[in-house]
Amino acid sequence: MTGEDIHALKDIASWLNERTGIYYPEKKLDILKHKLFKICIEQQMNIKEIAALLMFENGSSSSSLALMVASAASTNHTAFFREDIWEFFKDVLAQTIKTTDKVRIWSAAASSGEEAYSIAIVAAELLGLNMLSKKVTMLGTDIDFQILKQAEEGIYPPDRMEDIEPDLRKKYFTELSDCSVKGIWKIHDDIKNICLFRRMNLKKRPYPFKQRFHIIFCRNVLYYFIPDERERIVNELYRVTENGGYLFVSVTESLTGMSTPWQRVPGKTGIYRKKG
Repeated sequence: MTGEDIHALKDIASWLNERTGIYYPEKKLDILKHKLFKICIEQQMNIKEIAALLMFENGSSSSSLALMVASAASTNHTAFFREDIWEFFKDVLAQTIKTTDKVRIWSAAASSGEEAYSIAIVAAELLGLNMLSKKVTMLGTDIDFQILKQAEEGIYPPDRMEDIEPDLRKKYFTELSDCSVKGIWKIHDDIKNICLFRRMNLKKRPYPFKQRFHIIFCRNVLYYFIPDERERIVNELYRVTENGGYLFVSVTESLTGMSTPWQRVPGKTGIYRKKG
């Protein structure tokens, strides 16, 4: 990379951190450049021009270019039933249902929807489809508006379906017969209809919710923020959680060392509870 490219990438990385919280240290600028390559081709712009336009727009995070850059820079690796937490989640859900008319659940880094739909399927297995919409509401948010379109469609290729047990696949998905590629599956409307997807930036606080959540999933996203920002996010998550509610982060993430009132659930990695 030229010196001018490095300078431009530093400007873009600084803009990303300030506006979205996504952090790219200098040693990962080459990764950022690779992620922006498609924008360069589609918009017929180079890295310096992208940086200049972001600065010219005075740091706006809602322009079309800003949305494209934030989308490209975010990481959207996800999977159905990721990590071994689902039996415990099912137990938590069963306990919570006894204490409230409707359980509110938030997938705070929903990506293409696999986590939100996994949550909804577990709830359906516990409650039955007839009671699902009456007892559970599911919000999925992500900063990437393009990936949320995939979540709303609920259509997945064969490699994304590998972690779903065959009986659950047959029960909650339909294989599309009118696709040129074999093995494309679509989530059933009974599951899809309880899941609402919206774009949201976790860095923008206070979070705009009128009601608090009983269970929040914020997995595999905290490590993309600088430490101080992680702490602010988890404490804002605490604020929007009902007393006695739960926070699920990844088994590779920890709140250790943070100044936060979350209490780790004994014997569980990456699962915390609000006192109440």
